[in-house]
Amino acid sequence: MEEKLLYKIKTKKYEQIVNKKYRNFKWLLYVSIIGLSLMFLSMTFMYFLSHENLHQSSFKVIPLFYVNTFVLLASSIVIIVAQGHYREDNYKQFKISLMLIFCFGVLFLIGQSIAWYKMFTTGNNFQNNSAAYLYIISGLHALHVIGGLTFLYYFIYNSWKTLKEYATSVIYFTDPVTKSQLHLFGIFWHFISVMWFYLLFFFMTVG
Repeated sequence: MEEKLLYKIKTKKYEQIVNKKYRNFKWLLYVSIIGLSLMFLSMTFMYFLSHENLHQSSFKVIPLFYVNTFVLLASSIVIIVAQGHYREDNYKQFKISLMLIFCFGVLFLIGQSIAWYKMFTTGNNFQNNSAAYLYIISGLHALHVIGGLTFLYYFIYNSWKTLKEYATSVIYFTDPVTKSQLHLFGIFWHFISVMWFYLLFFFMTVG
């Protein structure tokens, strides 16, 4: 009886420590998101001023960028699905969902690379001020996608080591660290998706 009570006290204390750290990381993530938002907004504003002052020829956003947008949207939807599987302790579907998110992210990066190449080969090189801004801004966005995928890779790696059978998955799904990491990644990835929607809409309108 005393051992069970002691275990509960230790577990509760551990959860309190994790939740406190999680709140700190969450606020740090929010501050980072605000900073990144200001960076992208300022860069698009600089492009708008440059575009209006230099009167350079506009470019047309190629259709592949729209396809890439749907791919990124699909990855965000799968994150919501994965969080649902996590709450239901469905370790098989949870593992599949994580892999789908990673695959969609890689597919988005491949699609972006092909889109840049097609634009470049049609004469929209760095001598075109408008196209140069698109390469730089969308390239910076892609770097943040790579950062998110790097974290997701290690998250998947650690998850698959634990989620081999139902017995070990019970411990995994009750760990507050895993829950916090999944939630923080979801916030960051949704931000990346929303930011790309903004950037695409901006270049469609101003480009």
